[in-house]
Formats: sequence, C-alpha cells, structure tokens
Amino acid sequence: MRRQAESLDASVVSLERTDIIRFEHALKDALSAFLPFKSYSLYLPQNLPPNLLRSFGPDCSIAAHHPDQRELLIPLVHQNELLAIFIARGVRLPAPKTMCRVLPQVASLWLDKLALHKTAITDELTGLLNPPALTRALEREISLVQDCILPTSSACMDPDAKSFSGSVGIVLFDLDHFATVTGGRQFEFSETLLQKAATALSQACPEGALPARLGDDVFALLLPGISTGQCRQVAESVREALSAVEAMDPHTEETVSLTASAGFAIYPQHLRGRQFTGSVREQARILIKKAQRTVTAAKELGRNRVLAFPDVVAEAGLVLETLPLSRLTINLGRHVDAVEGQRFLVWSPQYETNAEIRTPENVRLHGRYPTMIKAEILVMEVQDDIAFAEIVHLRSPEWPVEIGDRLLLASDTEHTLTDGSKPTTPQKDLVTGLYGLHDFLRNFARKREKQSTYSLMLMRLPEESPNRSDAPGHHCETQIRDLAELCRESFAEQPEMGRYSTSSLIIHVADKTPEEILPDILALCQRSAESLEINPVVGIAGYPFLHFNKADTLENCRKALDHAMLLTEPPKVAVFDSISLTVSADRLFTAGDVYEAIEEYKLALIADDTNILARNSLSACLTRVGRLEQAAAELAKVIAMDSKNAMALYNYGHTLRRIGETAQARKAFQKCLKTAPDSPAALYSLLRLGQMAEESRQFAVARKYYNRAAALPGGEGETVRHLARLSLAQNRIEEARELFHQALTHNPNDASSMHSLAKLYLDHGEDPAIAESLARQSVAVRPDKKQFWLELARALTVQDRHEEARTALDRADMI
Repeated sequence: MRRQAESLDASVVSLERTDIIRFEHALKDALSAFLPFKSYSLYLPQNLPPNLLRSFGPDCSIAAHHPDQRELLIPLVHQNELLAIFIARGVRLPAPKTMCRVLPQVASLWLDKLALHKTAITDELTGLLNPPALTRALEREISLVQDCILPTSSACMDPDAKSFSGSVGIVLFDLDHFATVTGGRQFEFSETLLQKAATALSQACPEGALPARLGDDVFALLLPGISTGQCRQVAESVREALSAVEAMDPHTEETVSLTASAGFAIYPQHLRGRQFTGSVREQARILIKKAQRTVTAAKELGRNRVLAFPDVVAEAGLVLETLPLSRLTINLGRHVDAVEGQRFLVWSPQYETNAEIRTPENVRLHGRYPTMIKAEILVMEVQDDIAFAEIVHLRSPEWPVEIGDRLLLASDTEHTLTDGSKPTTPQKDLVTGLYGLHDFLRNFARKREKQSTYSLMLMRLPEESPNRSDAPGHHCETQIRDLAELCRESFAEQPEMGRYSTSSLIIHVADKTPEEILPDILALCQRSAESLEINPVVGIAGYPFLHFNKADTLENCRKALDHAMLLTEPPKVAVFDSISLTVSADRLFTAGDVYEAIEEYKLALIADDTNILARNSLSACLTRVGRLEQAAAELAKVIAMDSKNAMALYNYGHTLRRIGETAQARKAFQKCLKTAPDSPAALYSLLRLGQMAEESRQFAVARKYYNRAAALPGGEGETVRHLARLSLAQNRIEEARELFHQALTHNPNDASSMHSLAKLYLDHGEDPAIAESLARQSVAVRPDKKQFWLELARALTVQDRHEEARTALDRADMI
C-alpha cells in the first residue's frame, strides 16, 4: 500500500505559475462549486504586503476575507510555495471562519490534482513531456490542421475561423555517441548530462513549442504552425545549443561535451497518398516514424547535422549489396517515400576527403577531392525498408559500384534517362521479353519524333496481389509476363513495351490517341480480372495535349497513374486530363508549393473550363497569395456554373468582404444559408454575418447570428470566441472572460482569444505577469499579427521591463 501511495505523490513535480495561468478556467470551476462569486481574477505576487501576508497565516492556509468589499483572496500554495492568489469578487460567506480555512484546502487539493496531471505527462528525469503526452499533443495539432489539407476547405478560405496555421512539425534530436561518451561513468553523471541537454533544449526552443524526451538520449520538439524553412532554422539553433552543453565528471575531472543529430518531418507536407486515409492517431505515428528515420539518416551521414524528411531520399541513400545482372539493393524504401522509376547517381565516399599534395619543391598544397560519380541507377522495385535498382550506366568497368557507395537523387526526367551515355545494344528481359526502362525510353524517344500522334501507358500491378506472399519474386514475374502477353493480344498492331519497374509496364502505342485506345484498355482490364485475377492500375497520356511537348509525355503519364491510384473501384484507368492535373495541383498545394499549384490548376481549366473543383481550388490559392480580385472572379464563374454550390457561395462572400464589397458579400452569405442551411458553409456564413453586424455596432443582430451558428453541428466550439468578443464590446467583462477561456479550451492555439484575455487583464489593472504570459503565447502562434506584439510590449512596459518592450515594439514595426 505504501508503494501505491508513493506512486500517487503529487510532489514528484513542481508546479509553475504558467501552469496555473493555463488552467485558470478549471480552477475557477473547482472553486465555484464551493463558493458563489460574480467575478474573479488571478494575482501572481512578487512581494506581498506584510499585512496581506499576515492575514494568510504563517503557512498561507487561511483565505483573506474583506466583507466590506465583498472580496475573498485565496492563497494557492503547493509544496510550501505561494504560487498565486485567486481573487473572488461579489462574495457572501455564510460561515467566514470555516470557509476561510476550507477554501485554501480545496485549492490545495486542486493543485495536487494539477500536479498529478503534470506528473502523468512529464518525464521524471528531465521535466519534459513524456512520449504518450507528446503523441497526444501531436494528434491534437493534426486534428486542428486537417481542414487545411485541401485548398477548398473552409479553414483555408477563412483565416479568422481558426487561429492556427495549417501545418505542424516534429523534430527529433539524438545525442551523438552518448553511450560511448558516458560508458564507464556513473549513472548520476549520465543523468546530469541528460538534464543539461533538456535545459538547453527548453531554453533554445521558441515560444509555443513543446519539448519532450522520447527515451534514453532522444529528445523531440513539437512545432505547431511551422514551415519547412522555419523548422530547419529552429532545429539548427537547438542543435547548436545542444553542442554547447558540457559537464565535468566529478571523479575524473574530465569535461564532456555533446553534439546532436536532428531530423524533422512536417504534417501534411511530408505525408502522401494513402497515409492520409488513416485515423489521426495513425497519421501522428506515421509522422513520428518519418522523423525517426530522418534522424537515423542524419547519423549515418556523419552526425551533428540537421536533415528534413525529403533529404533522406535526396542524399541519404546507400548501396547495401550488389547483385548479379547489374542489380543493387539500396536502403531506401516506401517508409521514406522512395518510388519506382527514380534515378540516382552513385558516388564513392572513399575520395570525399581533404587532400594534401606536395609539389616537387616540397611545398604542401591543401584541397578537397571533388565528388566523382561512378554510375547512374534506376529504382525497379520498392519495398517497405529497401529497394532494388538497376545500373543503367557505369562510367568505367574498372571502377564498379561497391557496398557502402552513396546515392544522390538526380532528375528523373526523360531527358536525363535517354541522353548522356553511349548507345548500347537494347537488352530484353529473359522471362518477359520486355526492354528495360533505359532501353525502352531510348527507342521511344527516337520513334516518337516521326509520329504526330501517340499514346504512352503505365500499367501497374495492384499493391495487394493475391498469393504474392507464397512466392513473391516468381509470382510477380509471372504476372508481368502474362499481363504483357495480354497487352499484345489486345491491340491490332503490336505496341512497343518495356519494364518500367519490377511491378509495372510501360507501353507505347503509335498513331493512336488515348481516347481511341481507351475501349481496348478497359476490355484488357476486364480480361485481366477474369483470366489472370489481376486488376491493373493504368495511367494513359497522349500527344498532342495542350502545349506539352513530346518530352513531357512520361511525366504526364505518371500523373495519370497517380490519378488512377486514387480510384476506389476497378477498372482503375485514368487518362491524363483536367482531373489528373487537379490531383497533381492538390498534391503541390499540400506540399506548400502554392504558386506551382496555381499554374497546375490553370492548366486543368485550360483542359476543361467546366472543372468546378479546379476553379474552386484555384480561387483558394489566389486568396492565399493575396490576389483577392482574381479569386472573386473565379468564384463568380463557379457560381454561374453551379448556383447551389454552398462552399463557393461562402468563399465568394468572404472574398468580397475582404475587398470591401460588403453589400454583395452579405447577399452571398444569405444565399449560402438558403442553399444549405445545415452545412459547414452555413455555419461560417452566420459567423461572417455576425461579424459584419458587430462591426456596424448592431450587437443584438450579431448575437442572433452567433446563436444560430452555435446551434448548428460543430457550431458551439466555433462560435464561442465570437460571442466572447461581442460580450467584451458590450462591456460584459466577466462574461467575456468566461467565454474566452471556453474558446481556449476548444482550441488551445486560439491566438485571438489569448490576445483578448491579455488585453482584458491590462485594461482592468489586473496582474500584468498573466497578461505577459498570454501575450507571449499569442505572438508565438501568430507572429504576423502586429497588435499581438503591441500588447506584449504594453504588458512588459507596465512591469518596467522597457528594454524587452522596445524589442517587442521593433518586431511590431517590422510587420
């Protein structure tokens, strides 16, 4: 029993004042169950007046009651430290003596509960978050950004509806050679070193970041609303801070220092395809796994460096073994997003060293050997952790590819695959009779120049092939051979075919457009399902198409295959068209390439002017880059084609409002409400109508709109911040405070609510330390908001911290 009691000891961790600020609303709820009051506030004392200190008693266990002011001051004490004072106003105590002793005990029990919660989420050695707490926080952040994954989502068109950015990054830091450095030393010294590393991490991470320890010598940093560039900068600064950590072994008096390797992954940019179909919990674990693989690659590349997840494929590839027939095994698989058809250059790290050469006059010259490329390879088959590749060009037979050689991702365009190496006799695969990709593309590039029309196909085996686990290699070869034979039988003229990868074919059909061969392909897929029990995935691209040249056909074919992979039912066949371009543009948008996405959406609309999905998405992208008039014009075209498109109506109204067309915006919102009264678009339309009424000082009308929004599915949480702001405008201070706290409970990253609470504390002469804490959190989430920095400067000025206030003002002037 004693051990069980110790496991529930609330004194394991210490509480800080920021903990009480964060859970202020929960404290209010706990005390209000015992004590009715009209309003409240927190006070974080630096130096208590002696008379107030005496009124709390020698151990701060008695509340101070001021009946003439109807005010009660409850000390919040944990581990014999006075952390804060809860001030309840409008109080009538039925039994003052008893209640003044009971209420501090109630507060103490609540603080113990808070400490137990903190213990449950904290690593005991370092005080950082523990792995389960980090995973839960990541899940929460992913759930908040999921509305922004697609450009047509309401959150992307409405930056005020949710105060967070549509991304979240996780960085892992692995201390280099930690086991070796601490080997043979006492455990206490190792723990001291880890604690110092944790302190350095906490001090170097930006406001709003969540540091954690994942176990042993691995730390993590959760960064909401971060871009790839910002994430790399933060990771570099933390890595430098960890490199400055050192400690002296008290037994040997030896000073030990550290370095760290870092790897990061960002959601949603670094997830792809089916990875988005899993639950939030699953996607969080995928992101952590990607970050783990990235930090492993950073260590393999020499340690003490930072890598992003895409860098793993780009520069962390390694030859694991050499196989017969110019085949290789490499260390890149599906887990790092390696794909079939990728091209790599092979180089040897043996000569990546500094050179020291002596001249005949015995003068020493220093330099570094340049990278020397041995070969180029093509990825043929990708598995979870490894892939198999084929050598398509070896610079010199006297310098073969060896185990341990490094890989550098090269452009995989058709130009690089067909040019730059000496012609060789085309070689066909012995089992299937197909050309390899390199030879196929050479022939294709030569023959297409004489053709004014042709089609190119990629035909891929399904990922889950029946019985494949029985004899994976043989079965795949048999399937490819049988599928190739079926293709030969399905066309009147023999198409030219090659092996695009281990599990896919590439097929060239001369003098035929995709539309002309589509019936044959559909019939082929049906025969394949019936006779071979295979449902292939097919992407088709043709020439001519729009302004694409002949060298673009292979890339277009890949995009068509990506389109086909998204189809849920067979036959999974897609012709490169407006929809394929839209799918490609959506992927670019998800990766953060908004301008590239805009160009791809424009191409989709050139291909099909009636593609509403592409036009809606284009308008969202234009809004994202500030081209509001163009966005409104695109949305008007969508509504002209589909007058009942509720989301287009809402987005149109919101865009018009932002460019000052208030009357037209109101009409668009009202039409959206009539078109789909219970939809998310209707919810946001009601919020915008309420805001417009609020701006016109029509508070009663605004409240009606907000109350209607709150009654819709999902509306209660979305509406509370707007109701809080309205209450503040009507000088209903305590109601506003309550609602702002509810808004933060709904969305802990609601920067506007943090800012409003900070302003509320300052405007009413309450504790500026609390205002400072809230203001710092708001600028961490939305550093682009000038008024947030100004509020932080005001909170610092009130505390006579003028130098820090000037720094905050300088940041505000930069916006």
